[in-house]
Amino acid sequence: MKRVLLVLLAFCFCAAGLTVAATAAGNAYVIQNPYADVDWETWGTYKANLHVHTTFSDGDYCLRDMVEEYYRRGFDVLGTTDHMVVGRPWDQKPRTVPPFDIQNWGKPHDVLSTNRLQEITEGVGRGGRGMVQVPKGLEMNGVVPMKSHVNGFFAGWGQAFLGVDNDFRTAVAMTEKYGGVSFINHPGDWLHSENDLSVARDPANVNYFADILRDYPSCLGIEIYNDGDYPTRGDRVLWDELLTRLLPEGRQVWGFANDDSHNYNSVDNTSELMFMPKNTVENIRACMETGAFLACSRYDRIRLGDFAGDKNLPFPSVTNITVNQAAGTITLQTTGTDLVEWVADGKVIATGGTIDLAAHAEEMTCYVRAQLIGPGGISATQAFGLDDGTGGKHPDDALHGWAWVKWRVTLMFRKNIFTWLLRAISERI
Repeated sequence: MKRVLLVLLAFCFCAAGLTVAATAAGNAYVIQNPYADVDWETWGTYKANLHVHTTFSDGDYCLRDMVEEYYRRGFDVLGTTDHMVVGRPWDQKPRTVPPFDIQNWGKPHDVLSTNRLQEITEGVGRGGRGMVQVPKGLEMNGVVPMKSHVNGFFAGWGQAFLGVDNDFRTAVAMTEKYGGVSFINHPGDWLHSENDLSVARDPANVNYFADILRDYPSCLGIEIYNDGDYPTRGDRVLWDELLTRLLPEGRQVWGFANDDSHNYNSVDNTSELMFMPKNTVENIRACMETGAFLACSRYDRIRLGDFAGDKNLPFPSVTNITVNQAAGTITLQTTGTDLVEWVADGKVIATGGTIDLAAHAEEMTCYVRAQLIGPGGISATQAFGLDDGTGGKHPDDALHGWAWVKWRVTLMFRKNIFTWLLRAISERI
């Protein structure tokens, strides 16, 4: 009997040792779920777009017509974001900014009537499903041709702020100072990474944005899809690079998807699908801040090539997300989806509705995210943070000393109005 007990005790110790070894090897994770607070049985899914232009800056159509078009297309949340023009309620004309508004002289500048605004808010003609405006939206750094643009909401800062080349930080900092939130628009448009994805992986470029996100919690993330995904095709690459650096520090980076619409052709190319208990301004802000949304696009020029999602069909979406901490699995229930891919460190590591994290431990560092592909396009979940208890961080690849000075000088000469003019002329020649 003593020998049997000794054998059993030895077995128990070995089993415990194996468990500790497995945890130390990274096969057991604490999963940080951005959708943890979503009540999938009672909450609704709301279609949003947070980047829209009108004739109050450089859009082709007046505010009234753009709002009506989004309402007709079934959107529930809309942020109108004219350059340097703080948004007002849609039945009031915002103050335009000369001389930027000269390009739209002679075009209509109509707004909604107060009665029509109430109808849209109440969901008239849509069974009571109203469309809500995100307050005080605008796109900052309006007259920087290299497009270091930032979208801000809820603050009201940025009216007539022309901006400075290569300066994302001022817009982000001032939005935070006045109690708003922001995200960085189409970073690939600034990086020119569309034809060279290594530019989006360049540590100097990645850390440039990472430092801003570290310093300002109110800057919620970056656009990973914009309009037809031409100059922005490298922005998912940049997103993955930012996640590998910042998630081990506890800093999430949400991915946004927006039309950046200047005309009707861009409407419904992208969307955020927001999960909320009710469509209110307060819930919209909470959703933006907590990441309880999907970033959706009809286009993904890297993953889908020339495929375009059908605008007559809904974007792929999720109806439930189950995180099993004990089993180390994440399961998605989806609609409008033919394929679910799981991405870690910028690579697809698994397919299917469920991922077993232990089976892919060698392919992941600090996160995994899903992308849903269907006839309506592609939708990205936010990243699920993975903490294996080791406290591991991305190696410090920030530039220092002369290398930093050289990069800043190169940036100054390569990204300014003069190089932009030369590039514009050469493209036309």
